[in-house]
Amino acid sequence: MKEIVSQKIKNQDLERYLQNFIESKDTFEFADLALHHYLAFNGQDQKAIEWLAAGIELLILSFDIYDDLEDQDNGSAVWMKIDSSIALNAVTALYTLSIQVMCQASHEPEFSQEILNFALQSIQGQHDDIVNAPQTEEACLEMIKNKSGALTALPCVMGVMLATGKYHPIVASYSYELGIISQIDNDYKGLFYLNNDFVQKKNTLAYLYLKKQFNDASAELLSLYQKPEEFVSINTKALKRKLTEAGVIQYLLVMKHLSLQKIKNEMSQLKLGEDKTEKLLSVMIK
Repeated sequence: MKEIVSQKIKNQDLERYLQNFIESKDTFEFADLALHHYLAFNGQDQKAIEWLAAGIELLILSFDIYDDLEDQDNGSAVWMKIDSSIALNAVTALYTLSIQVMCQASHEPEFSQEILNFALQSIQGQHDDIVNAPQTEEACLEMIKNKSGALTALPCVMGVMLATGKYHPIVASYSYELGIISQIDNDYKGLFYLNNDFVQKKNTLAYLYLKKQFNDASAELLSLYQKPEEFVSINTKALKRKLTEAGVIQYLLVMKHLSLQKIKNEMSQLKLGEDKTEKLLSVMIK
């Protein structure tokens, strides 16, 4: 990724910012999704999958940065510590570069078009998140599918498309469910620290569930999340107990289980062989 930035970005000051952004990246799960789907469908061109995987990680990084800038979250990130206009221009360069790099993996017009379709779908999901559009569980799941699901489907579907030349609807379908699981995990982690989602009363699945106030614990938690001085004084064990009493943890686990079952059911239709299916599942669900 760093080498690509060095080759493609001629403005040295801009390159320095982008290299610093990349330096902060310590996971490459989306590249792994692309690679393992490519191999599962018998892809052979090592250089092509390297371009795709690198471009995908640059794209994911750009979307993470956009998300932080839009939510004014994650204050410790390097892009949150610099002038916002510089950060915005730099991340736009990163996003544009990511598209260019991914498109170099294949010269087929349909390949580039699908990449853009996924990116645009995720941007529209992000818009719904920013304006807090979801008012129901169904609407929230649709928003998650668009925002997180599309970004998760991109490496899986494009890895297969690079290997076979074809869009695979089953792969797309279960990949969206994987994105929902990932978002539920993020929402769960967010329950244990006072983040902007609760301060701004964002309609996450957890918050929508709490707002129904099925019991006293739900009402107590809603009040707690709006009182920073009280929230910081409660320990993790006590908070987890309260979340269990409210039914939030059980609810999120059920939602995850439903998506996981859909993934397994749809993967069984791929007819890749048990070894390849198990390998893919182990990469997807860690």
